[in-house]
Amino acid sequence: MEKSIVRSVLYPAFRQPVMESAIADQYAFRPTGSTTAPLISLLHTVTQVLITSSYVIVIAMDFSKAFDTVRHVTLLEKMANLDLPDHVFNWLVNFFSERHHCTAYKDTTPVLQALSVSIVQGSAVGPASYVVNASDLKAVTTGKCTV
Repeated sequence: MEKSIVRSVLYPAFRQPVMESAIADQYAFRPTGSTTAPLISLLHTVTQVLITSSYVIVIAMDFSKAFDTVRHVTLLEKMANLDLPDHVFNWLVNFFSERHHCTAYKDTTPVLQALSVSIVQGSAVGPASYVVNASDLKAVTTGKCTV
């Protein structure tokens, strides 16, 4: 069911003009995205800068834990701004509600802890949700600086 909702409702909502322009600079977790595209873009940008500069500084960051920091309330507020049918939005609210986690170690009996952050990794909704959550993140600078 998840995959069906993502394919038939969430990804088409990404093609709405407002959302499409908001995620135009994103590569990951998009229906047409790939891991090669950002590498090609970075290589192109570095090559262009090296035409007029003697060196380039590239700062890379690892966002591997980014899924663990997504607040459900914030995500659902952003999802509410998408052109989604009410029943799909309500399904998403239910999907992210009342999630729990526990960690068992040796012979301990873990206590379930309620989660108000985190996207379920490995779920079909996860990548699309991350795109929505990150859609309003923009660079502070134009990406070009002079030294």
